Amino acid sequence: MQLSPVVAIHMTAALAAVVTGPVALWARQGVRQRPRLHRAFGYAWVTFMLVTAISALFIRDTSLPNIGGYTPIHLLVPVTLFSLFGAFWQLAHGDIRGHSSTMRRLYVAACVVAGGFTLLPQRYLGQMVWGQVGQLGPILRGTPGWVWLLLAGLVVLGASQMRDRTQGLLRVSLTPVAMFAFSLWAATSAFARSPVVGEALWLWTLAMAGATALFALAGTTARYDAAARVFHLRGSGVPLVLFIGIFLARYIVNVRLAIHPGLLHDATFVLPVATLYGAFSGIFLGRAVQLWRLALRPSAVAAAA
Repeated sequence: MQLSPVVAIHMTAALAAVVTGPVALWARQGVRQRPRLHRAFGYAWVTFMLVTAISALFIRDTSLPNIGGYTPIHLLVPVTLFSLFGAFWQLAHGDIRGHSSTMRRLYVAACVVAGGFTLLPQRYLGQMVWGQVGQLGPILRGTPGWVWLLLAGLVVLGASQMRDRTQGLLRVSLTPVAMFAFSLWAATSAFARSPVVGEALWLWTLAMAGATALFALAGTTARYDAAARVFHLRGSGVPLVLFIGIFLARYIVNVRLAIHPGLLHDATFVLPVATLYGAFSGIFLGRAVQLWRLALRPSAVAAAA
């Protein structure tokens, strides 16, 4: 497949949709919502999705099973159009929760899942990415199977948190604490032999503490039923983005170190990555603290007594 103007427009719009979607979703999360930001990025995302879907109609692909150049991935075109229509129909009829749920599902299906398929080696974007890093082929082939199983598990876990649910304190604590531990392990295992490991751990700690405080003090849409000792949690796409983010950070860092082992001695590489890992750890821990604060409020403790 050649980079024709239609393909260029399609790729540009798709990448823009991947970036703007999480902002639109995030702007409606928490107690302090940002309706103007949500509308601005929401309309931008819808526009990018429409351009992506319509331009896909003019793109043929014979590298996959197809009928007249239309592959199974093209089925996302009607799915996208009908989902957008349905989401705005729900919005017009006051079904805000249904509107939000439809948009979240569409983002996962069209941007995350379909976007992942575009990185296959036989796809144009995949050829661009993997062609520029020829050394990556052997690394991908040598990646243990458990790594891909871990990614699949994280995607399933993140997707499960996109629906409303009711959970106890132990269960809601398991995921953020486990991801905190995963981020800490990623940092220590990657840089344990670095000569700047001390500085890296300091930066990791500072970033972790700052992110924990920031997210712990932020508002939350969760509600705690003290009598039943359960949390009522609204669905959100944020955990899925965070799970994939920490996985990609870990994987990319390991790939870079495998290709260029000398980076382990480069402070300009080690220290920013350690800070990133610390921020991820703090985000996960901060989200757990948000819920613990709800359960430990005096009113909640009194009601449970």
